[in-house]
Amino acid sequence: MFDLSNARFAFLDLETTGLSPWFGDRICEVGIVITEGRRIKGTYQTLVNPERPLSPGAASINGLSEADLESAPSFAELANRIEEQIKDAVVICHNSKFDLQFLDSEYRRIGRDIQIPNLIDTLMLARQYFKLTSYSLHAIAEAFHVPTVGGRGAEADALNARGIFFAMMDALKELNKPLDDYIGIYNSPAWRGEGIQLPIELGEAIYGGKRMFIRYVDKNGEQTERWVTPRHVIGLSDYIYLQAYCHLREAERSFRLDRIVQVHVET
Repeated sequence: MFDLSNARFAFLDLETTGLSPWFGDRICEVGIVITEGRRIKGTYQTLVNPERPLSPGAASINGLSEADLESAPSFAELANRIEEQIKDAVVICHNSKFDLQFLDSEYRRIGRDIQIPNLIDTLMLARQYFKLTSYSLHAIAEAFHVPTVGGRGAEADALNARGIFFAMMDALKELNKPLDDYIGIYNSPAWRGEGIQLPIELGEAIYGGKRMFIRYVDKNGEQTERWVTPRHVIGLSDYIYLQAYCHLREAERSFRLDRIVQVHVET
């Protein structure tokens, strides 16, 4: 049985070139924070050469550029080190279904499987036990008055996941449940049959039932701004698209999700 006060935790976050490994997107940054109980024992952060271009949408979120990544090691060169970091730890991710599909894909590219016998998803934890208006990392941190680490990147998000995890654990003490009750198992392969996995903020915006203001980059690199009313998300032959009513064109339109570089939901 795990003890919250001294268990080994590995808080894991990834940055990626886009939204789906099934369409060839890759990991471009890994951040891991290792703790014993609440005490930080070490951090691991590395850029990863994804061997493919960054999408406009990903670059707008993670702040990385092609120049940042071209001299970074490939995932194959980093795979052993990453596995060592998370081995024998309770791995904690925020929105694990999004991140682990990428981790699984990378290991499969080099002919290996990744198994995580002890996994906690802080997104699932928050949705199951707390009623909040948003379940993004920063929204949960704000709800629990947890100071956040500023800046972009996988290591900052891993540190923020640590903060909200222990805040939620404190709030759940009254249930008197052992840590083991919150732990699940991840066995490769990732959840391909469960539909399209999206980052939390984008998913909440699309499925929130409200108009969205988007800045969109077309295939020629031209940017336009418009209000849209989302209908649904679909996977086509080349990528994932948002089908929406475009108020600029007054017609139904499809928008490739990795070309949306800014989203603002109507209040």
